[in-house]
Amino acid sequence: NPPFAGEIHETSLLREYELAKNDKGKLRNKMERHILFIERALDMLKPGGRLAIVLPQGVLNNTNMEYVRDYLLEKARILAVVGLHGNTFKPHTGTKTSILFLKKWAEKEKPLADYPIFMAVSKKSGKDNSGEYVYKKDKDGQILFGPQGKKYLDHDLDQIADEFISFAKNEKLNL
Repeated sequence: NPPFAGEIHETSLLREYELAKNDKGKLRNKMERHILFIERALDMLKPGGRLAIVLPQGVLNNTNMEYVRDYLLEKARILAVVGLHGNTFKPHTGTKTSILFLKKWAEKEKPLADYPIFMAVSKKSGKDNSGEYVYKKDKDGQILFGPQGKKYLDHDLDQIADEFISFAKNEKLNL
């Protein structure tokens, strides 16, 4: 989960990153930290290694971030994108985020032009608009407890995880 706030302006640091260069190879004046974090995280993976990274939704949606998406497609197979509910990281931030699941291409593996990607959107984060936890309740409005006496958070991420596992088996993904 990279830091979303702040930009890097130091030329000596920016020179170390492909993503800090524009399409003509010229160094940009500044870069957001989370963009550089993506490149560094992928650099640290072994070929065939996997990464799950929380990113602001704009990286995946905004037209000015296309170069980042192109970089991702060149370096790794996108396994899944899960849009998180806006309350997921409240009260700390209300930034709309997604989790991107990647598998770095093997050394001799060529990036595929087309392949299935698991997509999901979480509609229940287990938190309310204030960032307070929301728990599952029975039909009488009583909070439900698990076997160890813990309250069950009212979220849908377990269901999404199960759907991804099913998708991965159907697609014969070697995870």
